[in-house]
Amino acid sequence: GRVDDAYQEMHTKDWKFVEGSKIWEWEMSAAEIGGKVLSGLMLSYDDLPHYLKSCFAYCCIYSKDYKMERERLIWQWLVHELIEEKEGIDVEMTANQYIDDLMNRCLIEKARGYGYEGTHLTLHNILHDLALYIDGREYSHASATEHTHHKSLLSVHDDAEGHKPNALETANK
Repeated sequence: GRVDDAYQEMHTKDWKFVEGSKIWEWEMSAAEIGGKVLSGLMLSYDDLPHYLKSCFAYCCIYSKDYKMERERLIWQWLVHELIEEKEGIDVEMTANQYIDDLMNRCLIEKARGYGYEGTHLTLHNILHDLALYIDGREYSHASATEHTHHKSLLSVHDDAEGHKPNALETANK
C-alpha cells in the first residue's frame, strides 16, 4: 500500500527513532483520544511540516464521516489564514497542494460515493479523533470535547474590542 511505499525508503536509524519515541509511553484514556492507536498516528502528525499541521487539525470542525467539499475547505483555510502566501504563487494553488500533500500522507482521502468523486474529501474516523485531539491541545478551531461536531463556518471579523461574533450575531447583521 501507499503507507508501506512511503516508509520503504526509511533507514534503520529512522526506525530506531520511531521505536524509541516517547510517544509509546503516553498514558491516554480511550475517551480522550481513542487509545494507543492514535499514539502511533501522532508520529505521522509530528512528521508534518508546520504549515500542514493546522490545516489537518482544522478538519475536525466537521463531524465524522462528513464529506468536505474541497473548494469550501480551501476557502475556509484561506479565511482562517492557514495558507502560507508565497510570492508569485496563487494561494488557491498552494491550498490545493496542501490537500494533495495530506492525501499523499494518507491523512485525508477522497470521499467515495455517488456524486462525491473528485470534489469531496473525508477523514477516516480515527484520523478525525486525532485531528480533534490535536485541535484541542494546540489550536482554537473547535472545543476539544467529543460533543463538538461543528463550528461556525462563516467568515467573521473581530469587533472593536477584539471579540469574534458568533454565528447568530453574524447572521442577524
